[in-house]
Amino acid sequence: MNETASLDGIARNIVALLARQGGMTRSDIASALKLSKGRVSVITGQLLSRGVIEEYASVPSGRRPSSLLRLHPKYASFIGVSLHNREASAVVIDPNGTILAKTFFERGDDYETTIRRISDAVTTLRNECAPETNFQAVGVALPAYVSMDKQVCITSSVLGWENLDVSAAISEEVGLPVFVENDTNALAVYESMFGSMRQIPAFVVMAVGDGIGVAYTIGGSVHHGEYGGAGELAHLPVAQSLSQELPRPCRCGNKGCLETVSSSQAIKTRAREVGLPSNIHLISTKAREGDPEALRILHTAANSLGYAAASLIQILDPRHIIVAIDDDLLHGVFAAVLRQFVEQNLMPSFNRPERLQLTCYDTLVWATGAAGLASRKHLFRSC
Repeated sequence: MNETASLDGIARNIVALLARQGGMTRSDIASALKLSKGRVSVITGQLLSRGVIEEYASVPSGRRPSSLLRLHPKYASFIGVSLHNREASAVVIDPNGTILAKTFFERGDDYETTIRRISDAVTTLRNECAPETNFQAVGVALPAYVSMDKQVCITSSVLGWENLDVSAAISEEVGLPVFVENDTNALAVYESMFGSMRQIPAFVVMAVGDGIGVAYTIGGSVHHGEYGGAGELAHLPVAQSLSQELPRPCRCGNKGCLETVSSSQAIKTRAREVGLPSNIHLISTKAREGDPEALRILHTAANSLGYAAASLIQILDPRHIIVAIDDDLLHGVFAAVLRQFVEQNLMPSFNRPERLQLTCYDTLVWATGAAGLASRKHLFRSC
């Protein structure tokens, strides 16, 4: 049952606020929504009696403690699927982001196989959850350019998909509303709903893997641009100005794109060409040992990525820019060079050390972000 659809305007706004912000007191809600405390008390009392929200903790406030409210864990559940990696992942979360079940599967080599495996994963997750679990929607994170209505994969060079109504295909299989999103945008949704950026109005996520994705969140929502293509920094032409080698062809059709220099795949390709192991861990180890070719490859990749990060900071002025990289790049030459380049190429007023945050995400975070997308679309018609 879609309980959210039966809520009136103010009650729906309270549900949406709690979905965005997490635990809040009645006073916090009244202040955020510019309502009287009495009105909020009446409506939250109704939501409590219907099992939509719950009191779960107390905080000191004046003469007596105030109760923190959040969405009831059994109010609704959402499924998230991530095709970010070849080993795809899927989760079920409650409205507060707690993972209730998880599974992994190999994404297919063709569209039909992948859709079938997603459907099988959803079935597996539903069977693992309690019979009374209130499934509401599915979110799918794709390494792709996705339509603004979250239905169609417009293009994905990774998956080889073009203009496919992924949402309708999966929805027909699983019997639930399905929303698709670019995988880095889904990662930004995770951070704004359940991660360290929950209270941060403006931040950037830059994800570096076989490709490079960027998402900019402002006011709690991902900025998609006029046609949904915002964040395609992977195809910023950097090689001619920051690399001494000739620009290389990119899968987008151009040459010298950031992705051809700074992605994990680009680093491994260059290492293989000079006789080094095509393994990020071993390349990083070689660099720490002083191998000149490993140092050159990592310096070039980190400087190019640092150029992109510094440009984003000075153009968008976000509170933080999170750069998600391979764990083997997180502690060593690559990370040190990246930080140094960003610091050296920012105006003094922009140069705050806490802006740049380097991290390595667990694979389930991508799927949780996809589930968060489904939650947002269901609970407050936003992403």
